[in-house]
Amino acid sequence: MTISVVTDNPLFSIAIRAIIESQYPESPIVVTDTVRKAIELSGTSKFQVMILDIGASDAKDTILIEDFKTINPQAAILVNLGDQTQFMYKFIRAGVTALFSNKSLPEEISEGLRHAENNTRYISSDVQQQLLFHIVDKPINRTLTKREEFMADLLLANKSHQQVANITGTTSKSVGYYKRRIFRKLEVDNLVDLAVKLNKVLVNKESGN
Repeated sequence: MTISVVTDNPLFSIAIRAIIESQYPESPIVVTDTVRKAIELSGTSKFQVMILDIGASDAKDTILIEDFKTINPQAAILVNLGDQTQFMYKFIRAGVTALFSNKSLPEEISEGLRHAENNTRYISSDVQQQLLFHIVDKPINRTLTKREEFMADLLLANKSHQQVANITGTTSKSVGYYKRRIFRKLEVDNLVDLAVKLNKVLVNKESGN
């Protein structure tokens, strides 16, 4: 399999090459310093795996990741979060195959590569601990008032503003105010992100509000 490595960090490049070459000695490795360049090279080389270092200048642009996946539909994407594990939700939503960080062991990166062969999800143990910390030890919804929690639950049930207003005995305008306040508190800008932050399921909307 042909592997794309996107990084502008020479040390990371050397380390990841060593892991790949010990596990897949016959696999071609193409190193670029941006996702854009990896996309350009996809015209001549189809990639089965991308290993993305979050330190690359355009690594956090999930639209570019989607573009790469469109050109390389079978490609698994492994992301090194470095020490920026706060971006794990962003990449989980983007549908990447594996996540690891600077604290991950080489064996865990190798395991991520094995999962990449079958395009199945893998998260290293240290990133898993961060996920559990946010979900269990420090639930973010404690920053919301009881009323805001209730509003959030109704919004995640895909109730319209008017439906929420009727249920809570307020106005549609007030619901909009609460929604903006909830989003601001939890640093999100859409219901999908809100569901992830609160560890809740977003109900699929069958018809528009």
